[in-house]
Amino acid sequence: MVPLVEGVPGAQDRGLYVRLKHALSELTLRATAQPTGARFVAWMAAYARLAAWGEAVPEEDVRAEAVRLARPAGWALSLSDLAPLIRVRVLWRGAGRLSAPRAYRPHWRYFRQQADRLHRAVLFLMDPPPAPEPERSTYRGLVLFDFGLFFACHEHFEGLWRDTVGEDRDFYQGLVQLAAAFYHHEKGNSRGAVALLRRAMRRLASYRPSHQGLDVDALLHQLGPWEARFALGARAPYPVLVSSRGLTGGG
Repeated sequence: MVPLVEGVPGAQDRGLYVRLKHALSELTLRATAQPTGARFVAWMAAYARLAAWGEAVPEEDVRAEAVRLARPAGWALSLSDLAPLIRVRVLWRGAGRLSAPRAYRPHWRYFRQQADRLHRAVLFLMDPPPAPEPERSTYRGLVLFDFGLFFACHEHFEGLWRDTVGEDRDFYQGLVQLAAAFYHHEKGNSRGAVALLRRAMRRLASYRPSHQGLDVDALLHQLGPWEARFALGARAPYPVLVSSRGLTGGG
């Protein structure tokens, strides 16, 4: 519905980036759907913290960092937790080391950013949602937005949009466009970000003052300055939809 095309130079390089972002989105949606069992997130975040550019890192070093990151969730880790990461080929394992595939290393910054954001989002989702509790699927998507997982947020709400008939359909489409706007902003596509933001705000305005536990009036107020910020490529604290523990800065 909203094509997310990046300004990555070279067709082959762009194709590899698209493959990586879809793999990370798949992992993100899996982890946030069942956060209590998402132990692979600790491994991914640990590797992202220890590697400088996707190079091989001793498995034991990654394990020690993963154990530390798993502590707030109460996870007991094992090597089998790496299976989802290896299955989608965002990590290789061999000779007692973990590494990112060479093809993804030019996009290491994106990998590291998404791994850190996912770890924080999963820890947040392990706490009870606020009262009154929003609709569960909507709440999960709003948390994805708050922690800067904009592509996964786009995919999540696009799935709800496709499956919905009735008054909520435009609501989900507005959230798809909102996530896409901030994704494009982070990729430096100010023109696309502005266009998508305008469309999102028009759609969401129909659901004022609130809908499905989302304070639409407050959201639109937060979004007010963002058209100018997108146009200038300016950074500022991102809007917060449901989580005061989301991103504290624009990137």
